[in-house]
Order: sequence, then structure tokens, then C-alpha cells
Amino acid sequence: MDAAVAGQQARRRIRPLEPLVTTAAPPTPAAFRCPISLEVMRSPVSLPTGATYDRTSIQRWLDSGHRTCPATRLPLASTDLVPNLLLRRLIQLHAATLPPSPSPEEVLSQLAAADGEPAAAEKAVRSLAAKIAPEKGKQASVASAVAADLDSAVPALLSFAKGGAGADARVDAVRILATVAPELVSYLTGDGTEKRGSVKMAAEALAAVLSADVVGEEAKEALIASLVAGDLGSLVTTLLGAGPNGVAVLEAILTSPVPDADAKTAIADRSELFPDLVRILKDAASPAAIRCMAAAVQVRGRPARLSMVRAGAVPALALAVAAAPTAAAESALRLLAEAARCGDGKAAIAADAAEVAAAVMGRMIRVGPAGREAAVAVLWLSCCAGGGERRMREAVASAPEAVGKLLVVMQGDCAPTTSRMAGELLRAVRLEQERKGMAAAYDSRTIHVMPY
Repeated sequence: MDAAVAGQQARRRIRPLEPLVTTAAPPTPAAFRCPISLEVMRSPVSLPTGATYDRTSIQRWLDSGHRTCPATRLPLASTDLVPNLLLRRLIQLHAATLPPSPSPEEVLSQLAAADGEPAAAEKAVRSLAAKIAPEKGKQASVASAVAADLDSAVPALLSFAKGGAGADARVDAVRILATVAPELVSYLTGDGTEKRGSVKMAAEALAAVLSADVVGEEAKEALIASLVAGDLGSLVTTLLGAGPNGVAVLEAILTSPVPDADAKTAIADRSELFPDLVRILKDAASPAAIRCMAAAVQVRGRPARLSMVRAGAVPALALAVAAAPTAAAESALRLLAEAARCGDGKAAIAADAAEVAAAVMGRMIRVGPAGREAAVAVLWLSCCAGGGERRMREAVASAPEAVGKLLVVMQGDCAPTTSRMAGELLRAVRLEQERKGMAAAYDSRTIHVMPY
């Protein structure tokens, strides 16, 4: 009996383990968020209307000329900002109850672990981008965290920058890449021992940063300055070997005010420049290759035109005129006009007369005014200027609706010079059609267009 009583007493003394209770972070009260930025206020200030805002946001509102309260829409008797010390203290007390935010290294680990889970990966990118906001002052820590594992972090960020998520995530990914872009320059300016995959990765990341509107011009210019500080010949070779993204970086260099004229000339004079650009244009239909050719011609003029023609650019540009998006097609038309200004270019155009004429006439009224003017210039230079090329006149005369399209251009909103060239082309085409008995080419689909 005594033993039984003792056992009961012992069992009463041993208490069962209490379950571990984890509490979620308390939600942030709406009053702690700025009505303008919707972010938690760092320095809350009040207007005479009684509404409270973060100082940075409301000051920006007032500096832009507004004299009303954003929340109430009431006119402001005064623009004095009164610090809301009580609210700031409450926000500080609330922040003390929150769990510490993860470090950049921890967020990158979350990004790597979220492979195949877009929502988790996007959350990690947004979290990392929040740490590089100007007021946070953590750009250096984020950059060093990404730089510590470039080969895995950069491809993950590029998947968002290329459009693998929402617009906000794409912007955030580019902003993060911009913080680490200086670390990627060495991949392109090194001694050539870098892995080919790493070079292409660096070129893709730099192309995304240099073409992004969210990256400031000062950051872009600093990036280009570091690129051109070394051996330009090695840089050009590396970028051309990296494909369309490398060409996009090269185009940014040629159009930037950072390199001096001598540096740009050295790039445009590289013997491999135009042959590689033509190859990339043919293989990848790259608009960047067209823009890079145009930038080199702008820098170097006649020598670059000759190099472009001798590299076989005319057939590739004709294909781009026919099939590329509008902006790229207009650039290709301008380059064909540049080619037609030299004897070698006219001969190259005449050698592919049927393809060039079909491409230019087919696209003439499906581009903007600048594109139409370039199309007329190509045809006039190759058909009429200096006697022209008979093969081109025959090809243009044989193009469907050639007369009608030229009349549309003449009666449109074009420059007087373009109108004059179109008129001369029209006469040349009609003469060629009459010579070959092709008067029926002026068909009923364009008969409503009355000539001058």
C-alpha cells in the first residue's frame, strides 16, 4: 500500500512536457505605413491636415509642386512638416518584436533552394532587392554576397531578368545584377583562361544591365570605363565570341560618351568585327548585330562601309529587312543605304538584286517614316544615282505593286528629297516596265492612287 501511494505521488510530481508554441510575427499595423510609398515609415511627419507620411515621400510630393494633402485632397495652409514622435516610437517598439531579417547570404541560399518553385524564388529576389534600396545602405553587403558565388547566383538572377517572372521581379533582378556588374568585368577582360560558359554568363548579365532603364547613367558609364580600360583587341574578340549578348555590350561601348574617339576607332577597325557581326546576324537574327554595325559605321564612316560590304553584310541585311521586327528592319534599311553609297556596295546589292528589291519593296510601307525614307534611298542609289544598275531596275520593276507603293510614299508625309527620289524611281520603273511590256504591273489594287 505504501509503495502504491508513493508511486502515485511520484507521478503527480512529474509534469508532462508542454508543447512548443511558436508565434508568428505580429502583422504590421496599417497606420505604420506611409500612404504614398506603402512602406513602413522611417521618419513619420504630419501635415496641417493631420495626415502622417514618411518624410522622404511627402517631401518629394511637395517638391514636385503639389500643394494639397495626398490622402485628403485638401489644400494645405502650410507646408510645414511636424515630426510625429509618438508614432515613430511605436514603430520602433513594433520593429523590436519582429524576427531579424535574413542576411543576403541566407536569401541567396533560399534562392538556390527554390529551384523549380517560381513563387519562392521570386520572393527571395524581392527580398534581396529590398536590401539595396538607397535608404537601407546595404548595397555593398549584397554585392559581396552575390560576388562570393557568381557562377550560381548570376544565372538565377538572369532567369528573372530575361522575363521568367513578373515585371517587378525582372526590375529587381536587374538592380541586383547592377550591384555586382563590376565583378563580372574581369570575366571579359581577363587573360582568356575563363570558361566559355562564364564569359557568356557575364556578357548576358552586362547586356541586361547596360540596356536597363532602371540603372542610372553614371553606373553604366562607370561599367563601360572599366571595360575599355584594358586591351581593346582582346575585349572585342571576347565579346564577339560571346554571341548576341556580347555584341549588345559592344554596341553600348560604341555609342557611349565614355570611350574617346581613338578607342572607338580602334574597335571599329578590328578586322574580325564585321565578319563576326554578319555571322551572328545570320545565325541568330540578332538586332544587336545590326545596331552594332550601325554604330561602327557611324564611328568610322567610309572605311567601315567598305568593311561591312566586303564581309558579306548585304544578303544578311536584306533578310533582316524582310523578317526582323520593325525597329531592326529600319536599322537594316539605313545600313543598306550606307552600303549603296559606295561602288562595292552597289555591286553587292546588284549581285543580289532580286532578294534586295523584294525585301525593300515588301517592307517599304510597313515601317515608319524614317524607314520609308531609307528604303527609297536604297532603291534610288542603286537604280538611279550615277546611272544606276540595270539589274536592280529590272528587279524593282518586277516587284509586286512597285508603282503603287512608290506613289504612296510620294503622297505621304516625307521629306522633299525623298519625294524627289521616289519620283525619279517611279519614272525609271515605268520605263523599265514599258521596255519589257509590263504595263499591266500598275494593277487595279493601286489604281485609286493618283500620280502627280
